[in-house]
Parts: sequence; C-alpha cells; structure tokens
Amino acid sequence: MASTKVKIPTIDFSNPELKPNTPLWESTKIQLFEALQEYGCIEAIYGENPNETREGIFDIEKKLFEFPLETKMKNHSEIPLHIGYIGQIPHLPSYESLCIPNFLNPQSVENFANIFWPHGNPEFCNLVKSYANSLLKLDEMMKRMILENLGLETHINELLDNFVLFRFTHYKGPSIINKDENNKYDGLGAHTDNNFLTFIAQNQVNGLQINKNGEWIDASISPNSFVVLSGDSFKVSVTHFF
Repeated sequence: MASTKVKIPTIDFSNPELKPNTPLWESTKIQLFEALQEYGCIEAIYGENPNETREGIFDIEKKLFEFPLETKMKNHSEIPLHIGYIGQIPHLPSYESLCIPNFLNPQSVENFANIFWPHGNPEFCNLVKSYANSLLKLDEMMKRMILENLGLETHINELLDNFVLFRFTHYKGPSIINKDENNKYDGLGAHTDNNFLTFIAQNQVNGLQINKNGEWIDASISPNSFVVLSGDSFKVSVTHFF
C-alpha cells in the first residue's frame, strides 16, 4: 500500500503529575479525544515499562513462534472472535498470532504458559504480567479520559470490567513469502479492530499504516512508544453519543 509521510499525533502520558482533576489532565484528555476522532490513533509515550522488560517480551515472543505448529495450535478457546492461535492462512501467508484470552483472569497467563512449558515457566509469567499490568494502567487512564469527554465517567467501571486480550503477533519477512505481481507486501491487510482500544508495540520494524481520508499514513513511532488505535466500539460509542 502506498503511504503518505504524515506524523500521527504524539501524546505523553508519562508525567507523574498527570492525575484527574488537574489542568494537565484536562488538556491531555481533550488532546486525546480530538486525535482519536481525527486520526483514529495516537503515539503514546509511557514510561512505566523499562526497556529491559520490553526487550524481554520481544525475545520471548520469538521463542513462542519457534515452537512446532502442533504446540501452537493448542492455544485455542471456545470464545469467538479469533481468540487463540491464528496462522497457516493461504491468503495471509505472513501472519501468525498467539493469544492470552481473558487477561483479567489471574490464572490466564499460567494457563497459556503451560501450553508451551508443561511444568510451568514463572519467569515468562512474571515478565508478561509486569509488562501487561503497566499497560492496563495506561488503558484505564485513556478510557477514563475518553468517557469524561463524553460526560459518561460514571460508567468507567463497566468499561474496565470488559474483556482484555494479550496477543503476540509475528509477521514473516517479505523475502520468505511469495509477493504478488505488483511486488507488494501487505501483511495482515486493511482491517479494523472490533474492540474499544488496541495497544501495539512494534519490534524495531514500523510496519503499521493508518488510513486517514483514503490515504495510508505510516505509523512510525519511537522504539519505546506504543501505537494506540481506536476500535469499532469506540467509533460506535462516539457516533451514538453525538
């Protein structure tokens, strides 16, 4: 997909003074809401995750996808919406994904780890919990800001009790899959997410693009930032509110 060199909005959530009912909070929540309305995404700067934790997640992710297909396919769930292993799809040859469903369940990480390490892997579990729990704080902060903008802050607990997924995603490089006649490499292809917010950490390769008014924008961010995307649920909520 051809892309336009436009920078997506960047918002800093790492300031310890960013607390509800402060001038900084009020200005940030307006900035967030306007950015999500216009672009559908932001680059979020958030300092809760040390670099070594982030690097540890990417290292363990590589090991997960090196397991045999038979093992990876044990990552499945009776819950719909593609919760579990996704891969070996003819029209998506580059894409593989593993998922920890219902992350708010304290046992979910251990259940996932036992698929790959039947005797358990406390180091893996502690790493994932540390990484994801810090993101849950950012998730709560952003959702609270969004609902305050809508005048719906009394419903925050309903939104926070919602389903949370933690997904590992792997894309094979274009050099090891067949390209089409136009020499394109589209990865997962154009799509939207059906949740409220999606947080994406990219490992050195900025492969994400955002469609804004029919033009594709490269979501190029710094190595320690996150791309935060508004999903279909956010768009429906805002549309119905207005």
